Amino acid sequence: MQILLYVLGIGLGVVLLVKSADWFTDASVSIAYRLNVPDIVIGATLVSLATTLPEFAVSVTAALNRQVEMAVGNAVGSTIANIGLILGLCIVLAPMGVARKGFLRSSLGLFFVCLVFTCMGYAFPEGTRWAGVAMLVCLAVYLAANIRSAMPARRPGAPRAQDVGEPAREALLEELASETSVDGAQRVELATGLTTGRIIAYFLLGTVGVIAGSPLVVYCAEHLALAAGISKQVIALTLVALGTSTPELVISLAAIAKKQRGLSIGNIIGANILNLAWVLGVSSLIMVVPFDAQSLHFDIPVMLLLTGLLLVFGFTGKKLSRWEGIVLLWVYAAYLTVLFTVYRAPAAA
Repeated sequence: MQILLYVLGIGLGVVLLVKSADWFTDASVSIAYRLNVPDIVIGATLVSLATTLPEFAVSVTAALNRQVEMAVGNAVGSTIANIGLILGLCIVLAPMGVARKGFLRSSLGLFFVCLVFTCMGYAFPEGTRWAGVAMLVCLAVYLAANIRSAMPARRPGAPRAQDVGEPAREALLEELASETSVDGAQRVELATGLTTGRIIAYFLLGTVGVIAGSPLVVYCAEHLALAAGISKQVIALTLVALGTSTPELVISLAAIAKKQRGLSIGNIIGANILNLAWVLGVSSLIMVVPFDAQSLHFDIPVMLLLTGLLLVFGFTGKKLSRWEGIVLLWVYAAYLTVLFTVYRAPAAA
């Protein structure tokens, strides 16, 4: 019964985080819009970062509470789940074409960020804040590239859309996440039209929800691990990571339903870059994050393997085929199997 309550607590915390992230994003975009921040900057930075706000909130809260396993496991686990489970499932459900130029640019960017993270881990296994600095530099380069790639699409003197009703946040996130569909003009059409009262309400509710939801997830995950006799890191890599990856799953499935399959790829690649560069970058500055043997010899190599497979699959064909999705799912299933057999038990104190 106690274990069930902790699982339900994690679920409640994730739901609160995801919905609060929606409200916070809508309010923040509206505020930036009213302050005449360029639409391209709003889209390529603010909304892009909001995609991984649940992961960010959980990992930063874990870092503040000195829960290293939770901070790293959540971000790395989300990165693995995004490719192995979410993208693998999407490819199986709907094989998708690949715009090679845009795909190679974004996937090579992801692979480079993974390599930087891996090199920092092997060079400084005891942890260093320089790892956080390196990842935040990668974040700055990524956001600058987003803005730059959007610039040509901006029509000089194009008017901003007014009074468009409820903000189409899901569509905006889809556009943001896709390296192959960064279009400033389209983002102009998605400008928000919230009233001042609703902006304030969304901002306050979103802020409170994120602040309340992340500690709930961390607390329940920690006590679930203790009650079930499972490593905190395994819980973070699986249950917590899957929960905080819910926005990526929803956006990717929605893209398939709307027959915008390419957006699923961009969504996953963008989210993974931010998981490593933003989430772990800030977490590493808050506290020195050491890399244990499991991370260095298992979790990070699996992350590199899945990222490499995605790069190879996209490079060798004009579309991602169903069998390639099955391979990604198989690798993720094998990863879970090893986690819960070899690494299940808590590390000895």
